[in-house]
Amino acid sequence: MSALDVAKIQRDFPLLEREVNGKRVTYLDSASSSQKPLAVLDAMDHYYREYNANVHRGVYTIAEEATAAFEAARAKVAGFVNAAHPHEIVYVRNATEAINLVAYSWARANLREGDAIVLTHMEHHANVVPWHILAAERGVELRWIPITADYRLDLSNLAELLDGATVRSVKVVPGKIVNFVVA
Repeated sequence: MSALDVAKIQRDFPLLEREVNGKRVTYLDSASSSQKPLAVLDAMDHYYREYNANVHRGVYTIAEEATAAFEAARAKVAGFVNAAHPHEIVYVRNATEAINLVAYSWARANLREGDAIVLTHMEHHANVVPWHILAAERGVELRWIPITADYRLDLSNLAELLDGATVRSVKVVPGKIVNFVVA
């Protein structure tokens, strides 16, 4: 694996070229609003200029083009995450909506007293609240992965956290969702 070229990645995000109060911007609020790389901005611009129409709602050419692009993107994401079928990919507006969808659909249908959810101490508020609500409703245990003095996940006791009760899900959202459903 090659080294991560941070400068190259930064060049893909126009906002990171800005200076505010004499300092280069460092954007840390990704759980709320993520910055878009140039490739995404270009694709969005192309969509809005060339075939902006409702997906799966029209039989006219532009709507069919929008639907085809939407489904092609779903297939590409499915391949990237190794999903068995593209229809397994569900689009939502943001990480908060995704977490709430999982918590209030899958979790409510599958979690019961004695099950555990493992979270980290670095979670955004939006990734904690639904699990606290389910813990109160269902008697689900919340377990926490601590962070080290240098703000990294302390995985030294992960085996212990996963032991005992039936761990049904591990949630890690430091800016992006990583969700391991252990059911």
